[in-house]
Amino acid sequence: MQKKRRSLGLAVIGLILVSCSTFQPFDIMRADGSTWTIDGEEYQAFSDFVDDERGCLPLEQLFYTAGYSIIDDMTLSGEGDTVSFIWEDAADTACVLNNGRIQVGEDVFAVTSILPASDSDWDGITLSITDITPSACSALDLPAPAQATGTPFESTDVDSVLLLFLDGFGYLAYEEALEAGLIPNLAALPRAVPALTTYPPITTVSTASLLTGTTPLQHDVSQRGIRKTEMETMFDLASHAGLDIIAVEGEALAFNLRSAEMQLSGDRDGNGGTDDNVLANALGVLENGMPDLFFVHFHGIDDTGHTYGPGTSPVYEKIQEVDDAVGQILAAIPENTLVIIFADHGMHAVDEEGRLGNHGHLIPEDMLIPLIWFIS
Repeated sequence: MQKKRRSLGLAVIGLILVSCSTFQPFDIMRADGSTWTIDGEEYQAFSDFVDDERGCLPLEQLFYTAGYSIIDDMTLSGEGDTVSFIWEDAADTACVLNNGRIQVGEDVFAVTSILPASDSDWDGITLSITDITPSACSALDLPAPAQATGTPFESTDVDSVLLLFLDGFGYLAYEEALEAGLIPNLAALPRAVPALTTYPPITTVSTASLLTGTTPLQHDVSQRGIRKTEMETMFDLASHAGLDIIAVEGEALAFNLRSAEMQLSGDRDGNGGTDDNVLANALGVLENGMPDLFFVHFHGIDDTGHTYGPGTSPVYEKIQEVDDAVGQILAAIPENTLVIIFADHGMHAVDEEGRLGNHGHLIPEDMLIPLIWFIS
């Protein structure tokens, strides 16, 4: 059912920033049903996430810390009145000012409590991007990183592991492409299972979660601009065990992949993308023998989605191209290889200067990723 914003008279105050000594506390209902009181001290604990330009703390950061991964709507309560927002409409602007007021768009609210509501359609999802590293390590007879919170979904011993990283190809986009017959190679594999990425759903943060098997609350790669983690990664463990690790990337590293032998794939033919170059380099690696751990990162679906928006013809064409590349790589790998195919995040449509697609919110389009695994 389509939800609409309801405004029932909750007091709107002027935007007057004051010191945290006058911070007005409010409660957030955690995902487990408990109550979390946000006071001035709690607000200060999140000072690293305060947007200097807007002068406020994104509500999503608090919601993720409170245990939410996907939000459908949010209800603000104060002085007996309430107002509700569809989260996708509010996520860009909803934040906490340093006086404890809540800003959504141009409106500022004095609240006593906030109730985020999860999207019930996705209740029960248990798989996560954090499960990939424990699964790969288990398959290679390695211990998972000591800090990993994810759990293995595959424990069979194999000779090698292939990680196929389809940047920006969210679960909802996968389902749409599957229904439209755009991905015959992926369609021939076990059907993807919906899994959750970590917040914010952006490549750097998601890659840190992928490599460490834990969330930003532990690995500290929690916002844009951070491109490395000090925590132990699956590549570190494999390297210490003397395994052969090769990573084929695009034109530049989106994240520090230390302990792996790197192959960058610039746009050598000048066609405006690097996926064909990534494919060529990946096939070149396989001609010389399958590494113990092989990481291949295709960027094109994400890049095209930002430019043209999800669900557009250029994105569909790029999805078809990447599906063909996946088919070629799978045809070249040896038997007894654990193949894990995944994305880092999805994408939703926007109307912003220079782009028609973006990601970064606690909504299904951004947070849900496809996860496919099998042994060749």
